[in-house]
Amino acid sequence: MEPASAGQKLTDEPPSYDRHLADFGSNASSSFSPSDPWRPTTVNLPLPGPGNTLERVSSAPTRDVKEQPSSEETPPEYTRQDPNDNYYALQAPLVLSAATATGALVPRYHLSQLRSSTNQPYKLSMRRLTTNESRRLSLPDRRPKKVDYDDDLTLYLIVNTHALFPWSLPEIEIRGCKARTLQGHVELKKTTTAHQFWHITRNVTNDMLRPENERRLAKYGYHADEELSRELLFVAESVALLSKNKRWKDGDGVCVAEETAGTLSLVVDLTPQRKDALLACWAARCWLSGSLNW
Repeated sequence: MEPASAGQKLTDEPPSYDRHLADFGSNASSSFSPSDPWRPTTVNLPLPGPGNTLERVSSAPTRDVKEQPSSEETPPEYTRQDPNDNYYALQAPLVLSAATATGALVPRYHLSQLRSSTNQPYKLSMRRLTTNESRRLSLPDRRPKKVDYDDDLTLYLIVNTHALFPWSLPEIEIRGCKARTLQGHVELKKTTTAHQFWHITRNVTNDMLRPENERRLAKYGYHADEELSRELLFVAESVALLSKNKRWKDGDGVCVAEETAGTLSLVVDLTPQRKDALLACWAARCWLSGSLNW
């Protein structure tokens, strides 16, 4: 047994825990707050698989967060309807568009048709493609791409009433299915040299249920045509006799587009609503003539 140090009283009591930390704590740890050597420590073993901590790899390229990515890294910009698109090509069941005839064609619209039991065209629906669908269809791929038609996104519904009832009028009826489309409906009237598209809306002024129209109703009776307003929307006229090229004019006689071999080129600026209506009328005319098959 070792002798007691100078100035230390002989006692049978063991050294205290605090005295032990004071004598041996500095040797056990050199940190500012040494750990308790008498307490059991937990050991965290590494879990199998990828680590839970993120570490910077020295070999990885670094780039400032404020630096803008290059044009090769970002996909091309897409809008639901590019206002600069003035050239449209009909490649059933898609309608492609570009700024000019020499520009890159981008799928913008999707068509879907329903035929009658006698294989006659009965219904034609048109909708806009979504962002992902347009980008996916624009990528070059050897395998043919196909997208399913979404009925909830239908802009215009074109109905050929003669497919079921040959005596019904009008022959072609176009109805908007969204709030941003034309109100009422559009009727097609064919002549020997042109296709006329009439916009039919309700005339609220001549509504026979209004109190101010009761005397006229009692005197002349009810006429359904008086409650409707008819306005010439578009006219597709042949450029020359026996020519398949068409010149599209609005109700004022101003040429708005030119049709040539399955393509439509706008010559004036149109609002998005009238542009959708023009494309629906164009698709209806091609569909009725039999040039729109897939």
